[in-house]
This record gives sequence, C-alpha cells and structure tokens, in this order.
Amino acid sequence: MSLENIVTKHYSNDDLEAKIYDGFKKKGIARKDITVEDLAIVDEFHIGGVEATSLLIEKLPILPSSHLLDIGCGIGGPARYIADSKDCKIDGIDITADYIKTGNGLTKQVGLSNKVCLTQGSALKTPFQDQQFDVSYMMHVGMNISDKNALMKEVFRVTKSGGIFGIYDVMLTGHGDMRYPVPWSESESGSAISTSYTYKEALKQAGFNISYEKSEKDFALTFFNKMLNNINTAHPRPALGLHLLMGPNTQMKIKNMAQLVLGDVILPTFLIATK
Repeated sequence: MSLENIVTKHYSNDDLEAKIYDGFKKKGIARKDITVEDLAIVDEFHIGGVEATSLLIEKLPILPSSHLLDIGCGIGGPARYIADSKDCKIDGIDITADYIKTGNGLTKQVGLSNKVCLTQGSALKTPFQDQQFDVSYMMHVGMNISDKNALMKEVFRVTKSGGIFGIYDVMLTGHGDMRYPVPWSESESGSAISTSYTYKEALKQAGFNISYEKSEKDFALTFFNKMLNNINTAHPRPALGLHLLMGPNTQMKIKNMAQLVLGDVILPTFLIATK
C-alpha cells in the first residue's frame, strides 16, 4: 500500500461532523451558537492548539487583502481562526475527504464560507494557479509526505513572488529512535517524519530563502501535560477533544509523542521562508 493510501486510511473518519455536533450537544451548546473559539478544542490538530496557530501567524504578514493557502488543512481549524481574526481569504487543501466535508460544514455553520474554502486533493499537485497566494502555510503536515522536494516546489509555484511560506511541523533531531503510534501515524509505514535539515534543503532547492527557525520543546511539553491531565481526570471521556480525530488510542499517541519530545528525538519546529 502506498504512503498516500496509508495516510488517507489513517485520517478517514466517518460521520466526524455529526460526532462533533453531538459533543457540543452533550456540553449544552446548541449548534446555532457554536463559535470559532468553541471549535478550537477539536479543530486545532497540532501541538499547542490555537496557541501554536497564534505563534505562527505572528510571523506571517497577513492583511485583510491577503489570500492564504493552508496546505494539509485538516478540518479547517487554523484557516477559520486566521480568517476570522485577520479578516482575510483562505483556501485549504487536504487529502482526506472526510476532513474536507466536515471542515466545509463547520465553516458554513460559523458563517465563514465567504472567507474559507477547503478542497480535497494532494498537496503535491494542487488545483491552484501560479503565484496565487500572498502567504502559504502548513501545520503538522510534512510528517505524512515523503517527497519534501516536490512539496516545496508546489508551494513555491502557487506562492507569489515576495510571498511567505510558514511551516510548523514535527521534525526529527537525529537522536534516538521513533516509537509508534503517534497522532500522524499508527506505525513507521505511514510516517515520513524528517529533520529540519531535510526541510531546509528542499526549501532552498525550490527557490525559497529561509529567514527563521525555532524549535519549541518546553511549549510542547506544557501542552502535552495539560492534555494528558485533562484525559486522565475526565470521567467519562470529554465530549469534545482531539480524541474525536485520533481515535481510541489517543492517550497512547500523546504519551508516545510527549516521551519523544522529552527525549529530544522529535521537536515541533517553526520555519519561515520567503519566495
């Protein structure tokens, strides 16, 4: 089975939108009253959640007139948050059909369909025009894409000259061995995690100039501790949370990732590059 098929199967999630609305119902929040802020607990599928999204957009020159591309947009959490807070337009692309269906449904529900549009497709061959976007970004995506060179070349193609590409991915440090499952893969066969060096070489080969790099170990460990504490102390399991996306072994995935970060095997890392 190809990596693309493994990844698609890993993230497939039937009736995800219904599960999310059911979670809100259990929390006593009517569907019509759900806000972008309410969704953050389930739609910010990356280390640090909405705080990490805020850290990324602080580094990106986003104006109300900006047109952004969210690569590997998932169910659209960052896209909705950025469009709502910055009053800009965002297109998203993701390989998982269930995520796109759910994401567009949630976007419509919170009244952002005029700003955010999510499309099902491959990040390696997008349907967008050359130099279409002022800013491109991806959050926890490259761990599922083996051909980093092709990925960076495609992002370079669709980003305007002078545009910015922001990355927030989990990257290998080159120390120690991986363990699975983790949120992006049940086993090694579904993972394409790489070092920051691999990312930077692919970015440079595509034509980007790298202007910023920073890993966030302490930030990640604080997030994991809070998340695991919430899981361990909640009985029954919380009605809403990333477990709706990660499945029944969510706790094991989070514990494994926390141990890998603690041991400096992997680190969530920001990279900013300019075309």
